[in-house]
Amino acid sequence: MTPDWGHNLASASDIAYHLNECGTVFAEGLRARVDIDAYALKILLNAERFEAWSDGRLIGLLAIYCNNPQQTSAFITNLSVFEEWRGRGIAGALLERSMALARQKRFETIRLQVEAKNMAAVAVYRRYGFVVLDSEQSMLTMKRDLG
Repeated sequence: MTPDWGHNLASASDIAYHLNECGTVFAEGLRARVDIDAYALKILLNAERFEAWSDGRLIGLLAIYCNNPQQTSAFITNLSVFEEWRGRGIAGALLERSMALARQKRFETIRLQVEAKNMAAVAVYRRYGFVVLDSEQSMLTMKRDLG
């Protein structure tokens, strides 16, 4: 089954529900760092959102901050896919859409942070050309040049 693709369609409650339902490990790690409802609102108000939908449910979400033209680097603040939908290329499709937008807006790089122990996510980012810049505590900072 193929998802329906969207751009900036999700509400704050859609985003919060999605983040809470992306698997125990993901949700617990996120809750340890942020208040999910407040984070969902911040994403709604400040980020471009690329979305995958199925039966009215937000099953995949990539949120990227690329609204400051004075900066040369866009920042992916979230990439998440429901556990039962993983392994179907959704994360990659969302990454490709975000990279196209960042190029269109003339950003030179994209950065992101990922938990170092999340080897599956790190592998996806590497497959799409991201390299590790820095390691701080349990988080990796990764970057991809867009040139």
